[in-house]
Amino acid sequence: MSGEEWGGEVPDGYVAGLFDFGGKVVMVTGGASGLGEAMALGFADSGATVVIADIDRERAERLVAGVGPRRRLGFVETDVTRRSSVEAAVSRVLGEHGAVDVLINSAGTAARHPAADFPDEDWERVMGLNLKGTWLPCQVVGRSMIERGGGSIVNVASIGASRAYPETTAYLQSKGAVVQLTRSLALEWIPHGVRVNAIAPALFDTPLVRAADGKRSLTSEFIMARTPIGRRGKPREMVAPALFLASDGASMVTGQVLGVDGGYLTA
Repeated sequence: MSGEEWGGEVPDGYVAGLFDFGGKVVMVTGGASGLGEAMALGFADSGATVVIADIDRERAERLVAGVGPRRRLGFVETDVTRRSSVEAAVSRVLGEHGAVDVLINSAGTAARHPAADFPDEDWERVMGLNLKGTWLPCQVVGRSMIERGGGSIVNVASIGASRAYPETTAYLQSKGAVVQLTRSLALEWIPHGVRVNAIAPALFDTPLVRAADGKRSLTSEFIMARTPIGRRGKPREMVAPALFLASDGASMVTGQVLGVDGGYLTA
C-alpha cells in the first residue's frame, strides 16, 4: 500500500522540517536560570529567535551576553505575577518581532514546610509565581496567537501535579492547577490553532532544588527513593521534550502532560 493510499505520505525532508525553528519567535518565562535557561538555549540552538522574560535582569543579561553569535537570544525584564508587566513585555516582543510563535512558561518557585505549619506568605508566593505567573503569560500571549490563528504554549508542571510528596503542599497545589489550566486552554483554543501542553519534570539538578536541599532534604529523599532511573534530571534533558511539544511534529498533540521524570510516574 502506498503512502498516498493510506494518507501517511512522508516526503523527503519532512522530518527535518518538523523541528526547524528558524524564523520562529520563542518567549521563555523564567529563562534566566535552571530549566528555563536550558530550554531557552535549546530553542536558540534550533534556529529560533528567543526572548527571555525574567525578573532577574543581572543574570539574564549575563546569559545573553555569553551566548555565541549563532544564537539569537534577547531579554525583556518581566514580573510574571503582574499583569501590567506581562502586557508590557509581550507588547515589546510583538513590536520588535511581530509575533510570539511559542511560549514556554518556566518561571516557578517552591517552599518546603510541614503542611500544618506552612506560612501564609510562602503559600501566597508559591501560588502567585507558579499559577498566576503561568496564567497571565498564557492569557496575554494566547490572545495574540488567537488573533494570528496559531501558536504553541508549553507550561512547566511537575510530577507533583499528580503525585504527592511531603512538605511541599503549596507547590503541589500550584502545579496541579497548572495542569488543569493547560487542559482548559487546550480545549478552548484548539479551534484557533493554538496548542497548549505541559511537561511534568521530576527532580532536576537546578539552583532552586540545590538551594532547597540546603534547608530540608526530606522532600528530595522521598522523590529520589521513588525515581527508577536513580538520579536527578539534567536541565538539558528538558530541551528535546520542549522542542517536540512546541514543534510541528506535535501538531496532533494538545492538552497533554508529558512526564520527563526518569520513570517516577510509572513506578
